[in-house]
Amino acid sequence: MKVLILNSFHTGSHANWANGLLKHLPEFWDGQLTCWTLPGKHWKWRMHGSGGYFAHQARSVDWIPDLIITTDMTDVASFRGLLPFHWRTIPIVQYFHENQLTFPWSPNDAELKTGRNRTYEFMNIQSAIAADEIWFNSAYHRDEFIRAAETFLKAMPDHIEAYNPQRIHANSRVVPLGIRDMPIPLRRTALTIPPVILWNHRWEYDKGPDAFLRLLDLLSRSEQDFQLILCGEQFHSMPDAFQRIREAYGKCIVHSGFAQDRAQYHDLLKQSDLIIHQPLQEYFGLSVAEAMSHGVIPLLQRDQAYPEWVPDEFLFENNSEFLRKWHRAKEHTSALSMKAYRSAQPYFWSNVAPQIILECQRAGVQSR
Repeated sequence: MKVLILNSFHTGSHANWANGLLKHLPEFWDGQLTCWTLPGKHWKWRMHGSGGYFAHQARSVDWIPDLIITTDMTDVASFRGLLPFHWRTIPIVQYFHENQLTFPWSPNDAELKTGRNRTYEFMNIQSAIAADEIWFNSAYHRDEFIRAAETFLKAMPDHIEAYNPQRIHANSRVVPLGIRDMPIPLRRTALTIPPVILWNHRWEYDKGPDAFLRLLDLLSRSEQDFQLILCGEQFHSMPDAFQRIREAYGKCIVHSGFAQDRAQYHDLLKQSDLIIHQPLQEYFGLSVAEAMSHGVIPLLQRDQAYPEWVPDEFLFENNSEFLRKWHRAKEHTSALSMKAYRSAQPYFWSNVAPQIILECQRAGVQSR
């Protein structure tokens, strides 16, 4: 079986996903995997133009895949329409890492101010309809997308039958993301003094840096000392919260900046005690799962995708519950660290890859 992976925004978690498929699926399968990518920048142009680019690529090869898997950054409708004739019956799966219907747009984005953001929202709906199957990284993400599509379509004046969200739901599967297998971490008998708090998400608005700063302020007011490791991918502009964190807690920062490579990244995770996250959107939480695989104890907002796979003892709804669980992490470090590790284990590539292979085989046969 020949599988073609299209990744039109090849950076960050999207690149980790594509590279993980290429590396780990062959460990369990003799299928042939090929990946075509575009650089991870100009995301709006990628949504508009990557379909045409990949269709053009298809005209230049002398083989035909049995299955195509593309991310949500490619418009399947335009891609399929521009494909050479002999490619148009190939089943296409679209994998939704995120979606533009429920993604929290930055209030500074010019598209939001003009209403053009709805172009990308409708593009996601039309693309999902054009795909043979839609894979979501969590059930929460699938359900949020369907609800948002139903709301969006109410604004259309008539003839919406072709975009029925229930058709999308019927063609949907929940297919998890994979993270690197990790050995059982060294047993943590106590937190570092003072504890090391990790930020390993993108330095962007939707990941909730303002909420992160508020929780740091809460800990400071509560006379709780801490250190900070700030890593994760950065872009040409970043939210003001990071500058305020540096100004207020510069003496607490033991690392700041994108890790040089994956080895340094995992070393930073090993040095961390807790990961605190209260994002505006989280459709799965890959960076949190990676931290937990090292035994880092999570303190997460009880919201979005986290209740689907993170034990409730790591979740909070308000400041008082957050502080209680902060103190509990200090009192029961060993048990909670091991529970964090075990909660991440189902998402190790050794467990996820066989699931994805079965989904590929089923989709390649069933969609024809």
